[in-house]
Amino acid sequence: MIDFIDKRIDKWKRSVRKRVAIRRLERIPQNAPKNCVIVASNGRSGSTLTFLALAEALKEVDPVSANKVDFVARLSDTEFYAPCVYKTHDFPQPLSTWPENTRVVFCFGPTKDSAFSVFSAKERYGADWIDQHFYHLHATGTFDELFERDVLQQAKQIKEWITFEDVPVLCVRYDALWDHQETISRFTGLEFTPPKRRERTPKDIPEEFKTSADRLYDPIDEVIDQLPECFIASAQYKSVVDKLPVTD
Repeated sequence: MIDFIDKRIDKWKRSVRKRVAIRRLERIPQNAPKNCVIVASNGRSGSTLTFLALAEALKEVDPVSANKVDFVARLSDTEFYAPCVYKTHDFPQPLSTWPENTRVVFCFGPTKDSAFSVFSAKERYGADWIDQHFYHLHATGTFDELFERDVLQQAKQIKEWITFEDVPVLCVRYDALWDHQETISRFTGLEFTPPKRRERTPKDIPEEFKTSADRLYDPIDEVIDQLPECFIASAQYKSVVDKLPVTD
């Protein structure tokens, strides 16, 4: 009986969080394209297509500034320029000192899908790409440990971005990017027109790795599933992301 009540309470809390998230989105002001826009993600979650679409939008309104769009491995090594569009897989803390016209679109998605994508990327892009990707995500282990522990710190990154309030952060689930084009445009001040949506190609993952991945990433993704699909980062989601099994 107690377990049933707990589940009902948890379902009610998730419903309330989603309604609050929608109301917060409605209060996003229309911004002029004079922001420094940063596209962040836990990796393989739509950040590249979002970055390219916003970079193209900046090119349309300010071709000179569009020359400064770039991937940034470490935000602490980057100077603020506005307008501009950056992409990163870094953690948010360095942005605490950035001006108020910083805008972040944080793309997130299932950590298991991301890990499968990284696994298959080794064959497509090679070992050097893997090394760079692991550096970009502050990896705490090697490629061989990808299905043994959260070496890419995806849970930690999602936890920190979801609750970061020092600059405005719009969190958007990968599958919802196409459904929230107007919101992203209004938030960034740039016309967000993503490419036509395509279904992701299933990854060929050996069965033994799938079993390990289920055990490792399913508990993380179950927590992520409790978050709304599009919302402003806020401490109100701390009670959700505190459940994430963050490892060092």
